[in-house]
Amino acid sequence: MCNCVCSPEQKQTAEQNTEQVVDLSRQRLKVLPADILKKPHISQLILDRNRLKNVTDLRKLRNLKTLILSKNELLDFPSDIGALPYLEKLHLNQNKIQQIPEGILSQLSRLKQLKLNNNRLTDLPGDLACCKELEYLNLSHNLIEEIPETVATLGKLEEFYVDNNKLCKLPCVLFDGGCLRKFTARANPLREPPDEVCAGGLQQIRSYFKQLQTNESFEDKRVKTMFLGASMAGKSTLCKSLAKRELVTIAEHDRTIGIEINEFQTDDFSFLCWDFAGQLEYYLTHHVFITPQALVILVIDLHR
Repeated sequence: MCNCVCSPEQKQTAEQNTEQVVDLSRQRLKVLPADILKKPHISQLILDRNRLKNVTDLRKLRNLKTLILSKNELLDFPSDIGALPYLEKLHLNQNKIQQIPEGILSQLSRLKQLKLNNNRLTDLPGDLACCKELEYLNLSHNLIEEIPETVATLGKLEEFYVDNNKLCKLPCVLFDGGCLRKFTARANPLREPPDEVCAGGLQQIRSYFKQLQTNESFEDKRVKTMFLGASMAGKSTLCKSLAKRELVTIAEHDRTIGIEINEFQTDDFSFLCWDFAGQLEYYLTHHVFITPQALVILVIDLHR
């Protein structure tokens, strides 16, 4: 039998390792527990799905690499976050944040992932451009009216989402080279590029801006086609029959839930078909997706 005795240094190291990740999600917390701030070795702090309205003294956790504050009740962007020099992942989505003060993001030189979707942001701070290591940025479901061109200087940005904002225009420099491989801007009042171009994906957006820069006439041969009507009126049947160019029968259990988007080609055009569910509970969302120049097909079952 072996009796092992740990030195004080070994005990301290073991304690530090167990303190690396602290998960306090779903605890209904209204304030950050004071004992957490006495653990400077924490590298991941998970606080999602609580009732936090304010978070202070985070500067005491200087070794944090991951901070998750999703689904709380935060009204302000926590200013102490700027004192976390090693932070790589920051989730503040699904709060009530209205503004990000200048001077905070400029301190996060190692930040790689930033989630700010589902807040009340109206604009972005200029020092967002200082986050040169940023690879993922989600700003969907806010009130943002403009994307600053400085976002294009984020040379490592691979994924960028701005769905459901108030954007009328996208900066062309954002799509000029770089590492961007995933981008969506659905449900915005876009005029440049048109919503129909954005619906075609990142490659279509890049083609649009490239042709504008070379003074070429941009010929968009994609037709956004929207199928509307009551439940079981035959929208999916018509949509899929047009795509296959033959009659297709859709079983009742296969009817559309929400929105189903498909694409089919003809000799001259590509049709991007939006098949909307006909249940009454989905009617309130239809106007969000109907855009100018879209072809809207209203399907009616005359036998019902």
